Amino acid sequence: MKKRSLATIFVLATIAASGAFAQGGFQDPNAPQVQHHQKGDFKRGGFVNGEQTLSKAADATSWVDDQYVILQGNIVKQVGKDDYIFKDASGELQVEIDRKAWRGQDISPSDEVKLYGEVDKSWNKTEVDIDRVEKIVK
Repeated sequence: MKKRSLATIFVLATIAASGAFAQGGFQDPNAPQVQHHQKGDFKRGGFVNGEQTLSKAADATSWVDDQYVILQGNIVKQVGKDDYIFKDASGELQVEIDRKAWRGQDISPSDEVKLYGEVDKSWNKTEVDIDRVEKIVK
């Protein structure tokens, strides 16, 4: 009886968790397409400062650790679980985008985006940890 109850709970928890994490992200056109439907999607609001200046990927060598940057361009490729190549008119840069930063949006390489994040400098590379991905609608 106890084994059957535990098995039932395990199966139900697995089913519930499998649909809970489908919340947008990078859409590679070369990968097989999978449809994700999300129940209860909603948009969260907040303050938007239109006076913030954009940073360029080519300026990454002059950025300091923990500096806040805003990038505008395209996410062109996924290179790791949370690592992506961002490209703007000045060049390319590796960025790290956690699942929460996508905010339910599906982004493809042809979509122009604004990325809000913080510089993470280490000994041999500069990366940007992205807090928010904003799709630019034209």
